[in-house]
Amino acid sequence: MPKRRILFIVNPISGHRDKSQFREKAADVLNGEDFTYEIVFTEQAGHATALAEEAVGVYDIVAAVGGDGTLNEVARGLIGTETALAVIPCGSGNGLARCMNIPLSTDKALHLLTQGHIERIDTGSVNGRLFLSVAGIGLDAQTALDFAQDPRRGFLTYAHYAVNNYFHPKQETVSITFDEKETLTCSPMLITFANSNQFGYHAVIAPHASLQDGLLDTCILERPPLVTIPDVVAKLMDGRLDKSRYLTERQAAHITVERPAAGVVNIDGEPVIMDAKLDVRIAPQNLKILVP
Repeated sequence: MPKRRILFIVNPISGHRDKSQFREKAADVLNGEDFTYEIVFTEQAGHATALAEEAVGVYDIVAAVGGDGTLNEVARGLIGTETALAVIPCGSGNGLARCMNIPLSTDKALHLLTQGHIERIDTGSVNGRLFLSVAGIGLDAQTALDFAQDPRRGFLTYAHYAVNNYFHPKQETVSITFDEKETLTCSPMLITFANSNQFGYHAVIAPHASLQDGLLDTCILERPPLVTIPDVVAKLMDGRLDKSRYLTERQAAHITVERPAAGVVNIDGEPVIMDAKLDVRIAPQNLKILVP
């Protein structure tokens, strides 16, 4: 049997984990008789995509070692190919890994390379920009922007900005059209387009979302009164947000959003400035990924 060829693309600055010992950890887990692999560390934004594109046809699996932003960069180079993505979660929120039950431990995630199997999943896009887990506007997008500008990582930093943006909202009235059939006009706290079920940190924004159903779950969350925040947060963290009166959900394969002006969009936790009009689409089964 030929050896499985793996390229590890490591983002040295994602999350808060030390990755200086990653080579040693990989060597401890991967049997040299079964695998041949290379480890490359990224040097700048966009480097992971270029490395993944070069790996297509050369490697069987490209393993992204980092957070959701790193996974997004790597996946951009693998879309529509036969080279599979593997996830070694080393970021802050690790939303895709949590959704797919991929171990957060580096050692256990490496063992998945010897034990897992490959499936195909859907991916989303906003104005042509890929996302794997979630994209959105409103509070989560502004929080992603604030979080990206702070050198501190972790849940507490993210929560600080989320709370600050709740008390200082930048809400706008938007028009949302689903599959060219239904249009809603609203001024919500946030709108999330969910391919997976969560932001990360176990914050489940879309309890019914599936990575393999050919649909995006649009979650429109009104700004809840202050006294109801504990209940809303509890539902968010235990997967019951669909029970909240402040959440409206729609499933669609194509969503268009008209907003007053260009602004920030959350793309897998990364803030991206986009035009006022957003074209949101699902691409079914176009990414191969290693899963438990």
